[in-house]
Amino acid sequence: MTRLTRRTVLQAGGAAAALGLMPRELMAQTAFPSGDITVIIPYNAGGMSDNLSRIIGERLVAMTGKNVLNEYKPGAGGALGANYYLGTKPDGQTILQSTNSFYGIIPNVTKVDYDPQKDFVPLCVIGFAPMVIGANPSLGVSSLEELVKAVKEGGKEVAYGSSGKGTVGHLCGEWLASHTGIKMLHVPYKGATEALQACLGNEVQIFFGPEALAPIKAGALKGIGVIGDAKAIAMPELQTTAEFGISGWAPRSWHTVTLLASVPEDIRQKWFEMLDTILGEPEVIEKIKMLGLYPERRSLADVRKLADEDFTQFGEMLRQFG
Repeated sequence: MTRLTRRTVLQAGGAAAALGLMPRELMAQTAFPSGDITVIIPYNAGGMSDNLSRIIGERLVAMTGKNVLNEYKPGAGGALGANYYLGTKPDGQTILQSTNSFYGIIPNVTKVDYDPQKDFVPLCVIGFAPMVIGANPSLGVSSLEELVKAVKEGGKEVAYGSSGKGTVGHLCGEWLASHTGIKMLHVPYKGATEALQACLGNEVQIFFGPEALAPIKAGALKGIGVIGDAKAIAMPELQTTAEFGISGWAPRSWHTVTLLASVPEDIRQKWFEMLDTILGEPEVIEKIKMLGLYPERRSLADVRKLADEDFTQFGEMLRQFG
């Protein structure tokens, strides 16, 4: 097993051989990129962002013949890495592996050096992470209707855990409570893993996030729904909150690749075309789905619209509940 370090490299020759690529694919070079590609990972190695960067990185190596280097800059919920990326050279050789939190949440809760609407450009939607609602079996509910009924008739709060105040998991609970009239007590933990374990151990009764899928399948939690209007591909039988009757924008989590807005337009377009091609490959789509995400190819304008909507909507929620 390759040891994960602060900086890892996907090498052109090795990745090409591993993927069985023809030499002519590596020879299809253009003026860009002119050298190695650096991917800033604003979280620790081994997480979702790292895994996605490796899937995309292998294909970038094949398309460009250049090495792809992952550089880890964790801290402050991703803000440290984002601030670091802002100071990199705007030549398009460096990208930021990111999520919509860098556009909708972090700038609204943390002092950052960047303006998400002026300094950063989201290039794609790698995949949406379904905000699955998992319930501890002790709660005795198996649907959203039963949850609302049980909490209202019981006349008390139900506790839910998240990876911290101001996170998507936290705001999912606030959003659901405000739209259903039930009382929900937020309990913040150090991370999603800890919050999920708390739900499994009945310290809290509810957990929101894609991490709930595995314990739901194993029977350790009850799957009672999904936040928003999109089904969870891994469990399409789960009712969405839209199907339950809650319409409009809902808290969401999606992964993207970010480029500095100061990068020349032709290089930005080149990046979009490369990523759009990669995200359309059946093998890549399946790998993304295996991580619990559902891919959606979008235009640059559509991705920008998503990011701007999240900046506005999450901002309003954070001012109300954060």
